Amino acid sequence: MKRAKKILALVLVLSFILALTSCGESPGADSAGSPDDTLTIAYIGALTGESSAWGIPEANTLRVLVDQINEQGGIAGRKVVLNIYDNRNDNVETINAAKKAIEVGGADVIVGCTTSGAALALVGACEEYKVPSVATCATNAKVTEDENGNVREWTFRVCISDPTLGSIMAQYAYEELGLRSVGILREISSDYSVGVSDNFVETFQRLGGKISGMEAYTTGDVDFRAQLTVLHEQAPDALFLPMQYKELALAAVQARDLNMDELFIGTDVWVAKDIFDLAGDALTGSFFVCTVDGEDPQLDDFRAMYEEVYGEPCDSTGQNAYFAYDAFQVIKAAVEAADSTDSGAIRDALETVTDVPGLTGPVTIRKDHKVIRPAYIFEVETDRFAVVESYMVDYGD
Repeated sequence: MKRAKKILALVLVLSFILALTSCGESPGADSAGSPDDTLTIAYIGALTGESSAWGIPEANTLRVLVDQINEQGGIAGRKVVLNIYDNRNDNVETINAAKKAIEVGGADVIVGCTTSGAALALVGACEEYKVPSVATCATNAKVTEDENGNVREWTFRVCISDPTLGSIMAQYAYEELGLRSVGILREISSDYSVGVSDNFVETFQRLGGKISGMEAYTTGDVDFRAQLTVLHEQAPDALFLPMQYKELALAAVQARDLNMDELFIGTDVWVAKDIFDLAGDALTGSFFVCTVDGEDPQLDDFRAMYEEVYGEPCDSTGQNAYFAYDAFQVIKAAVEAADSTDSGAIRDALETVTDVPGLTGPVTIRKDHKVIRPAYIFEVETDRFAVVESYMVDYGD
């Protein structure tokens, strides 16, 4: 009997899909009305592979928010449809996903991508199809401006860009920590690591600091002893390590095994609670810059809700879930302001969103697509990240 019921259910589902297809309704359209009555959001991120640790929390967060908003009547009276695409953090897969999201899924706006490299790959599709995208944690400056500094019309972000993150960490290192010589170990195959270190160098040198040396590694490397030894021989005051948390843990432990006592400083990709198990006390006393205070009480309700729904913490490997929340709120504010699901109207409205209440703080997007929001300096303690100072981003204009 149970088998018969399952077969009947499958037949009914297939019949419903065939009915939609025969009516010529496009994927992503509201079956209860016309596409104009529906806002279609596409999410493009890593759901499989190494980077899925960041993509899955983003996708899960959007699922929850879309369910909640639809229960409340949608955005500006429009039902929200969420289509999710796995790009495996691959540039070609990102482009393919974008085309499918727009041509087949009818996306009005896109959230993504998980990383700067993939977000840069998405730029071309957004410009070609004239569909706006809002990046979560893609901090490379080129996501929103081209090589000549011109604004990319169709791409936005809710996080702070590499130049800003690198500049803040360099400023704090020089002015507050009193560092005058810094060595750098960066992932040469990572747009993020290269971009943020370049801007750290520019600001640190402008302030009067010296870069004692710069060493590189590639994705997948697990032994950093040779590079660390070279950097140590140059006797820097500290090492700047813009590394993903797993590689960071390996490098930090290896450095301490080599009896290196340099101070470590870094950026937001350090934020993962797993780092304490992976690195032990090798990072204790280090400093990094981030745009999220993970212990802010205003995150508690969201964390509890996420864990109740998915049975796991939303931030065990980073803050991506919080930025996905903020990206959704920014899109919601833009659609409400535009009172339209037209991609061009949403794009125009995204340039004017002001003080949108995000989980990570109020978010304002300027016409040049730069983001105004707070940033924080953290110290790594034995089992937590402690905020030691906050900065409001200042672009000097």
